[in-house]
Amino acid sequence: MRTLRLSLLFIALGIASITFLVYQFVVSRDTVLVPAEGGTYIEGVVGTPKHINPLLCQLNEADRDLCSLVFSGLTRLNESGEVVPDLAETWSISEDGLTYAFKLRQDARWEDGTPVTADDVLFTTSLIKQSDFPGRKDISELWRQVEVTKLDDYAVQFRLSQPYAPFIDYTAIGLLPKHILAGTPAANLDKIPFNQQPKGNGPWRVAELNTAGGRVSSIALEPSSTYFGPRPKLGRFVLRYYPNTQSLLDAFRNGDVDGMADFSPTAEAAEASGLPNATTYSMPSARFVALMINLRKDNGALALTELPVRQALMLALDREAIIRDVLEGRGILADTPFIPGTWAHDAGIRSYSRDLGQARQLLRDAGYEIAIVAPSNVEVWQKGGEPIAFTLLTPEGGIYPQVAEAVARQWRELGVQVTVIPVRNIVRNFLATHQFQVALTETLLDGDPDPFPLWHQSQANAGQNFTGWENAEASQWLEQARTTTDRAQRFELYRRFQEKFVEELPALMLYHPAFDYIISSRVRNVQVAPIVYPSDRFRSLNEWMINTRRVLASEATLQP
Repeated sequence: MRTLRLSLLFIALGIASITFLVYQFVVSRDTVLVPAEGGTYIEGVVGTPKHINPLLCQLNEADRDLCSLVFSGLTRLNESGEVVPDLAETWSISEDGLTYAFKLRQDARWEDGTPVTADDVLFTTSLIKQSDFPGRKDISELWRQVEVTKLDDYAVQFRLSQPYAPFIDYTAIGLLPKHILAGTPAANLDKIPFNQQPKGNGPWRVAELNTAGGRVSSIALEPSSTYFGPRPKLGRFVLRYYPNTQSLLDAFRNGDVDGMADFSPTAEAAEASGLPNATTYSMPSARFVALMINLRKDNGALALTELPVRQALMLALDREAIIRDVLEGRGILADTPFIPGTWAHDAGIRSYSRDLGQARQLLRDAGYEIAIVAPSNVEVWQKGGEPIAFTLLTPEGGIYPQVAEAVARQWRELGVQVTVIPVRNIVRNFLATHQFQVALTETLLDGDPDPFPLWHQSQANAGQNFTGWENAEASQWLEQARTTTDRAQRFELYRRFQEKFVEELPALMLYHPAFDYIISSRVRNVQVAPIVYPSDRFRSLNEWMINTRRVLASEATLQP
């Protein structure tokens, strides 16, 4: 009897083992892991937030990150730079371009369940209009010229004093809740407890804020239960703040954070992108790096005012080599002041490639000849005894001096004398005062692509047209583009402008810096696109996933 029991036991164990092996075989062949909802994503950020307030966040990128997730505006910008609905369901613009009427969606709620209404729009804009508003002054000055009217509980009207196409971008600013902040003076807006304990209307809510040593150390966000849009797949999103890049890199290496953003082309960036289980996403940013040329006759380098000389300098540049060797690939070739992939950029515009032979011919045709200059005995182009020689100013920090030296080497190969001088406060001390010949600069393109402030002839003396470029046709196109709301017409005007810009070269475009985003490979469904602000890296955050679950392979093919 005992022998029979042992035999039955061995048979049962054998069957169980075979069943387990068959199960493992079937599972490994016929099931797969797919993303699942829930889980916590932790991102490390250099800096610290001060005001989680949509009217103040433009002054601090750490604040802007949070506001983009906690607050919504009437509109928002998509990856192509186009304005699309957010809290606004629809809007219309009058034929004269002066009146904008917005209809709000009626399912939008604040975090406490209170409806988002026209009263919140009027309350928010009234704060911005105040003379003691502590936020950006240019935003305040614009809204002071706008008449805001409540049409009904879910409709508002904006009336401009004159047509201004970029105005629609200003409707993307996040709203504040009137029922919570009513009676708050604009002057006190940067001092209220709300800035650390906000009640928003966006897809995420602040669940926890931690401090250490008098500064915010981390903030935890959770999906808002009252948000009208798709619910995020992540269960929790934590931002941890670090004093510098090295401490953030150490945190990523140690597994304390799942992601980190905005590394310049440095040794730290190379190390970060090479870490195990790290995926680097590179996004073109809404900035351009260019060589601004002072076209004024009194700049001390008359050769720069001659178009053939500027064309020759452009043809002598090997911009691809600069991006590859100096930036380590963290840049995208720039041909115009518009960002590739956005609606205003003309993809068919001429792109200069290095051609020293053509550059030399242009200089010969312009009356220049090669001369040997003592005591270095180098060949330099000159005309009437005056060599092509100038200084190249560069910001003294970051990657800029290396870029400037690379540019200078390439120009010297052409036969041009260039002296690189690193300086501080290049815009305030040199560009704004017109005390430069050529300057390496990085320019932020904030929101609407309107380049009027940078290139219109009216801005050449006291504005931001630092090059002093005065082209009547280009200026007229820029004027017309900012007064029409017809997208097709604006693009055509900007297309003509870009053609003229590339023809006359008031600045030599180099590259658009790339925004590097390094995330753990365990984070799925991350999507990237051109960004205006670093916070735009969160555009697809509602789709990100960390958790996984096992399903049949046939079911996985049906997953979105």
